Amino acid sequence: MFWLLTICLFVVAASFVVVPLWSANRSEAQESKQLRKAANIALFHERNDELEADLAEGNLDQGQFDALVLELQQGLLADVDLVEQTAAPEPAKTKIKSKRSQLRGAGITGNAMPLALVVLMSVFAYSLYGEWGFIDDVELMGLFRRTVDNTADIEETRSLIVSLGEVVQADADREWAWYFLAENFANLNMFSEAQIAYRQAANRIEAGPEKALMLGRVALAMYITAGLKFTPEILEVVEQARALNPNEISVLQLLAADADQRQDYPSAIAYWRLLIQANPSSEQARLLRESIAAAQRLMADSGQDVDAGPVVEVKLVLAAGIELDPNLRVFIAVRNAQREGLPPLAATQLRVADLPATIRLDNASAVGPSNLASAETVYVSALVSFAGTANPSRGDYRVVSDNFAHNGEHAVIELVLAERVP
Repeated sequence: MFWLLTICLFVVAASFVVVPLWSANRSEAQESKQLRKAANIALFHERNDELEADLAEGNLDQGQFDALVLELQQGLLADVDLVEQTAAPEPAKTKIKSKRSQLRGAGITGNAMPLALVVLMSVFAYSLYGEWGFIDDVELMGLFRRTVDNTADIEETRSLIVSLGEVVQADADREWAWYFLAENFANLNMFSEAQIAYRQAANRIEAGPEKALMLGRVALAMYITAGLKFTPEILEVVEQARALNPNEISVLQLLAADADQRQDYPSAIAYWRLLIQANPSSEQARLLRESIAAAQRLMADSGQDVDAGPVVEVKLVLAAGIELDPNLRVFIAVRNAQREGLPPLAATQLRVADLPATIRLDNASAVGPSNLASAETVYVSALVSFAGTANPSRGDYRVVSDNFAHNGEHAVIELVLAERVP
């Protein structure tokens, strides 16, 4: 498919050169024909004038004159209609042929240069792409896509392991082939083999977020094979990954799971909040907020200090008489009243079918770098979005509360969705 597309693109690009050249050649040929016709007509008038002079001087009688004029007219018609069959006098033919030869020679010289440049540029581009491009990864894209799309098909996974194994045996520097080989090992719970393949991939890629991703996978595979316990070797890999990307998802998930297992709830909550910031509107973020609330309850039950901070309780209803699609999304957010344009301090979402509802927002509901405790004066907004996004659009239903100070305590706000965004 890749080569087919490149050939099509080459043909399109070449047409920008070939078509104008072809048009120019046709124009030159047409010009040559017009020159010859003009020369033949000029010769006809010249010869006709000579015959009329001979007739006037008595060198020709009327019958001879008529016969010669008829012959001259037939010759002109033949030259005009059939340019290839010339009846022009020799001197005129020589001039026309000379002119056409000059035009043809100039055309060949002028056309050869652009065509040669098209060919040379194509060869040069493909040579550079072969040297610096990612054609090897493009050719492997089918295997990579099959790995991503695979849904617990054991036979497919085994087939991919064989195919990707052949690739890395033929060329051990294919880092992404190593990575997807490891993914397939992990799908079969072969974590020792996955760890080796992940490490091979990480060792071959430049420092950056992608390397952090691969190191995170190395740490996860090592954590599983170590019996779900951290070892100094695993912690070293974790530090390497976080040095490249402090918010690498797989590392944060690993650290949060380990802290939760050890009942180190403050650490687990801190990692969960970082994970929420990665995609605050996702279903995963909602589950993490529930995990934070559950962890805080466990801490409170065991007598630990819970830094829950301020709480905003929103009682939200839809005005009577408004009928909406029950699947429309409803966005609820608390914002800093003194600093407009910043991300919400706390936010969540539900569906119209869930209304009326009472929503609790606290520091665990943070979706950005700041939480409820970071602002003294806030306001609450609720939005029914027809587009399914948190940004209000014309026709959406929206309500905004007055500004209020939560004072670090429990505040209750009642809102009614009744007015549309103009």
